Amino acid sequence: MKNIQFIKESLKNIKEVGTVLPSSKFVVSKMIEAINFERDILILELGSGTGAITSQILKKMTVSSKLICFETNESFQKELKQKFDGKITLINDSAENMKLHLNKLEITKVDYIISSIPLLTLQKKTTNNILLTSAEILGKNKKFVQLQYSKMMDKRLKKYFNQIDVKYTLKNYIPAFIYTCYNQ
Repeated sequence: MKNIQFIKESLKNIKEVGTVLPSSKFVVSKMIEAINFERDILILELGSGTGAITSQILKKMTVSSKLICFETNESFQKELKQKFDGKITLINDSAENMKLHLNKLEITKVDYIISSIPLLTLQKKTTNNILLTSAEILGKNKKFVQLQYSKMMDKRLKKYFNQIDVKYTLKNYIPAFIYTCYNQ
């Protein structure tokens, strides 16, 4: 998908997409920095968009690792299917329903959740449900990585995770904060 098409799609529902351009390679690099790709892992990607982060995760993960992508935008889903068919499990549902889908897939352990969902622009209840579900699924010492364009989510993230590391990059069309959150 070309940038102009991405912009058009984003503007149709900016609150759900949360951005007008895909993440830069610098943001992608920071988003996956916390992942230990040397072992077999299971990763959930929330808000996969057109696959900027997805493609880099797939390049680095082991053959036995698994990537499950949640994406609700139909145009972005088509793009993901076209690019990564057979390499990812693509779920067309809200990340609020992660537990339901993991149960259907008989998955009991998740190592990382990588999220580009615009938590700040979603309804507060939806955001809280996604954060609560993520913390419950991950348990102790497993990492939730969240892309944000402001620090306005700090207090809410702290309600669900007791350890938070924040990185910042100017090397994106909009400067970005990358939160790595976990519970000890």
